[in-house]
Amino acid sequence: MPLSPPIHLSLCMIVKDEAGMLPEFLARTRGLWDELVVVDTGSQDDTIAILEAAGAKVLHRPWQNDFALARNYSLEAASGEWILVLDPDEHVSAEFVAQARALLTDTTAGAASVVMQNHREDGHLQEARLVRMFRRHPDVRFRHAIHEDLADTLMPRLEQTGQVLAHLPAPIMHLGYERAHAQARGKKARDTSIIEAVLARDPDDLYLHYKLMEQARFWDDQALAARAAPAAMDAFDRAPDSALGHWAGELAVMMVDGLIAGRPQDKVAFLEKLWTRLPDSPAIAYRTGELLESMNQLNAAEGFYKKAIWATGPLINQQLRTVRPLMGLVRIGIATQNLDIAIAHLKLAQAIEPLDSEVAFTVGVLLG
Repeated sequence: MPLSPPIHLSLCMIVKDEAGMLPEFLARTRGLWDELVVVDTGSQDDTIAILEAAGAKVLHRPWQNDFALARNYSLEAASGEWILVLDPDEHVSAEFVAQARALLTDTTAGAASVVMQNHREDGHLQEARLVRMFRRHPDVRFRHAIHEDLADTLMPRLEQTGQVLAHLPAPIMHLGYERAHAQARGKKARDTSIIEAVLARDPDDLYLHYKLMEQARFWDDQALAARAAPAAMDAFDRAPDSALGHWAGELAVMMVDGLIAGRPQDKVAFLEKLWTRLPDSPAIAYRTGELLESMNQLNAAEGFYKKAIWATGPLINQQLRTVRPLMGLVRIGIATQNLDIAIAHLKLAQAIEPLDSEVAFTVGVLLG
């Protein structure tokens, strides 16, 4: 009787009613995994049939408003030396598959981060490094009911083994927060209710305040923003500088927009106060430039747009230090009739994001 091939990589997922997403996901991950472990939380469509036809090990567990719990259930059932965690709305490339398979033979690596990209409908590109691949071990488990992560359990394991956190540079495209898809899946109500429940227990969780403000921004829910901003500001004021993560500048901007209606000069004054804690934030610099431009203070706005480009502080939405401030400089160049400068900045923006709606429109106007 022939021996079964070794299981080097287990791909672990949680799903519910993903029949529409799974065919492309499975096609894109062909050759990536040796074992597919899936926790189904109550599908009513053809999800289970599609997965079983693909050779997946399908487990059934009712949804309990806790992503970490469901993730960990899949880890318990996995048998590969390595674990990779993906969702059906996350699309990998052939380059990613090759990079992940190559990592399996790297004895110095104990885990790897990936590049997760979200293309928002306003043209902004959000990009974050997430740890999604790691060597299987019973001590390495997810924590947090939403926006779950491994850091608290993985990092001690890496210190113990002396292995390093590698990085896979080929980006993964996340489709889950395209508005129509998210709305159809009821993600706003689900995510908001989980975040608010966790914050009721731990009001100092600044990252979850950021995620709640992000929900308000994504859904353009001004009532939610106004309700969430005061508590976020209180947590921000209490937090030590060590708790201000790479998302803190964007949180600061959303807090100010949620706290202060209208009057851009009041928002600028508030952002100047926050600048003292986050002095190299591209997000704060860009938003300040945008507000000054709206008040026709073009020289001051130009200075802040340049600060956003030069700033080296951490950032999730990479456009806030590239395309957006460049297009601010384009608008100022047009307004001041410095068309050569406007076109130079426009060409830089076009090279970075040629499909951005503002870039494409302005190219049509200035360059024909």
